[in-house]
Amino acid sequence: MNYGPASKYYDLFASNDDIGFYRSLAMHGRQALEFGVGTGRVAIPLARAGVHILGIDRSRYMLDVARQNLARESPSVRKRLTLKLGDMRKFKLKERFQFIYMAAATFEHCITESEQRKCLKNAYDALQNSGLLAFDISQPPRQGQYASWWIDRRRISLGEVVRTIFSRRDPETNVVSVNLFFDLYQSGKMKERFFEYGEARISSRKDVEGLLREVGFEVNSVYGDYDKSSHREESPRALFVAKKP
Repeated sequence: MNYGPASKYYDLFASNDDIGFYRSLAMHGRQALEFGVGTGRVAIPLARAGVHILGIDRSRYMLDVARQNLARESPSVRKRLTLKLGDMRKFKLKERFQFIYMAAATFEHCITESEQRKCLKNAYDALQNSGLLAFDISQPPRQGQYASWWIDRRRISLGEVVRTIFSRRDPETNVVSVNLFFDLYQSGKMKERFFEYGEARISSRKDVEGLLREVGFEVNSVYGDYDKSSHREESPRALFVAKKP
């Protein structure tokens, strides 16, 4: 995704079901790195819980929203969260972390196996020994389901924001092209429109586990949802918790 000016509307449509899952893992070390920190939707609640976090993101727009959100927090929370421009597929840090996470299917933005491997290798190198990596991905769509669209809306003080999404999956590569429209309406009239386009790769549990082991991780757990239920074929997503030996 290009994650441009529409970034200010993303949190309106986000679910927070994943925060408890990542917070429970982060609390073991109280030091974390987030790939794709976005608006700080997950990082800020973790910082409130006492976790020190470095959040990186390649979108300046997303980081601007995160800084605005962070500015409304207490001084102690602001001190615990550092925001930095960076790409999870190519960065170098001197610090080593006890916990690294990628929320909201961020890993899917690595649309080739090479990009996936680079991302996981960067996570491996940035972890301390015995450190944990956790992330979630969507599950492959049902056979024959190649395109979908939906519309949802949210009320805000300025009016109503309508989000329209159209996506199409290439059955050969499992890369999904995503078109998003964010429209602001006031008194029934459209006042502004933002369009964003991106691609995401839907990977199977087997493929991701294979990449994790290839990079050097031990796969501790694979869950089917944020409640840590067992992963099944019909699970809505796959959540991986892997350890650097």
